[in-house]
Amino acid sequence: MLCQSAKADTDKAQQLAESFHGIIKSKISIMKGIYFLLIICTLAISCSETKKVDSPSPDINQLADIYVSNSFKFYPELGTFYGIDNPDHAGLSDNSLSGLEARQAAEDSLIVAVRTINPDELSKSDLITYNILKNALESSINNRICKKHLWTINQMDAFYTWFRYIGNTQPVGDTKSREDAIQRWKQIPRYIRVDRENNKLGLESGYALPEVIVKQVIDQLDQLTSGPLDTNPFFLPALRDTSEQFKTELKTIVLDEILPEIATYKEFLQNEYLDKARAELSISSIPNGTECYQASLSGYTTLNEAPEVIFQWGEEAIALRERKITKIGNKVYGELEIPAIQNAFKSDKSNYFTTKEEILEAAQAAISRAKSKTPEFFGLVPKADVELEPIPELEERTGSSRYLPASDDGSRPATYIQQTYMPDTKNKGDIETTAFHETYPGHHLQIAISRELVQSHQITKYVGNSGFSEGWARYTETLADEMGLYSSDKSRLAMLMGLPTGMIVDPGIHFKNWTREEAINYTLQKQTSYSRADAERYVDRISVWPGQMTTYGVGEMYFLKLRQKAEEKLGKEFNLKEFHDKCLQNGTVPLDFVNEQVKNWLNTKTK
Repeated sequence: MLCQSAKADTDKAQQLAESFHGIIKSKISIMKGIYFLLIICTLAISCSETKKVDSPSPDINQLADIYVSNSFKFYPELGTFYGIDNPDHAGLSDNSLSGLEARQAAEDSLIVAVRTINPDELSKSDLITYNILKNALESSINNRICKKHLWTINQMDAFYTWFRYIGNTQPVGDTKSREDAIQRWKQIPRYIRVDRENNKLGLESGYALPEVIVKQVIDQLDQLTSGPLDTNPFFLPALRDTSEQFKTELKTIVLDEILPEIATYKEFLQNEYLDKARAELSISSIPNGTECYQASLSGYTTLNEAPEVIFQWGEEAIALRERKITKIGNKVYGELEIPAIQNAFKSDKSNYFTTKEEILEAAQAAISRAKSKTPEFFGLVPKADVELEPIPELEERTGSSRYLPASDDGSRPATYIQQTYMPDTKNKGDIETTAFHETYPGHHLQIAISRELVQSHQITKYVGNSGFSEGWARYTETLADEMGLYSSDKSRLAMLMGLPTGMIVDPGIHFKNWTREEAINYTLQKQTSYSRADAERYVDRISVWPGQMTTYGVGEMYFLKLRQKAEEKLGKEFNLKEFHDKCLQNGTVPLDFVNEQVKNWLNTKTK
């Protein structure tokens, strides 16, 4: 799913995109993910096969079939979330070290087969499949140096955040569904126990998480164990079923097995982990940390640029936006320099909300405006709609706004989850910007199109990367201005003030070894609409998803330069709608492949 906070630059991602276990990480998340940022990233690092591919001339579609099939075999809960055909609703992924070894062996088998294929001999459709599959496998394999399975317990995408989504999508309402749910839920205590053992091994091996992150996780676990059962993510299936017997069985599992494991986990973090947690945020402090950062950076962006190069790009991108801020800021607040414009904007009480309900109303209004204008700028328009929901209470203080794609079977619509915490600190323009970023013409439009491309291999529905998805969403923030979507000049100013600081703060922490306070101070200096709490969430997120936050600015820059190249080459013949369709028509592919496809299109147009 992608990949969040009040500003689009802190969206997930991925990305579910961003992934549920980091980008996606995308996310997947992140989520990304999640973030798209959280599911997309999960798929990109986890898909594999249990048998070797022996064909001397393998078919790329068969290899992609194996990849996708085993995504849902090794991670059956993903099949539940996506609503695929014939899912396993009773199974649960194996997060043990032996399970990891099986997945890695399967990836190794697949990548050997993929590398025997000559891409020059593939059809256009098969070339798309090849690039997505090859990039996903190589990214996952290169990221093994990070040993991320040893430091999974963080405030963004720990196991309990993932199970909230499963709890909301687990089928109920009939005997078979209830039996499947009970069977899966009985495996959750083992999953939690193994996760604790993995992180204990990580602590003993030098892969400790930052102290500030561990404290946040302890607080979240405390909420899980002390909060009411009706709001507990592990009890969600019971709330959607009418069977009292089923509710009783699930309640027993949650109270007698799951929550005790969570309490044990919390005690471990408090009594054993916290004192040994690292003070530094930088990933460079873990074994092979420098190499891990480069692998993570390349995996998220799909480019092989060094951290210092991305830092330099960030400085250039910020300078460009600040020139635009000066122009609009002078229009709104008078002839002022950047710091004075920022202060005037931040102190302008008309820019802020007073209630959570106002935030949700503004977000919905922005989504509706964007949806109605989309056909004027895009030939490819998704059939799927998107619904708005407030962020769950458990994640309200530390979680971020994010986008979740619709299920395959149509039982669950695409969803935009809006952060509503501390409304008096939420800028109205930021809410509009993030809504455009996450829905139309950003994540929802781009991801839904990928999932609806029936002529493409199904891999385009489930696998992506943050460089494309978050870069596209970031590009659409300024595109939304072209489309006339912002409600005022102040909202336009808010969008521009969402500077691409990820390209600075991310390598600042993980490459230049900035302290948490240095990173927060820089963020507050540049992201003037941020509260102290916003900046802390932003920096802490970067600490546990190294590399992901750069993808917004890097990808945006990539799409802007492609568009500039097309405009210069085609002149009056340039058609913006056609350009957008060329960028989106192949799904969430690596950025270099987008460049090749646009180049081919331009060559065809100028013959």
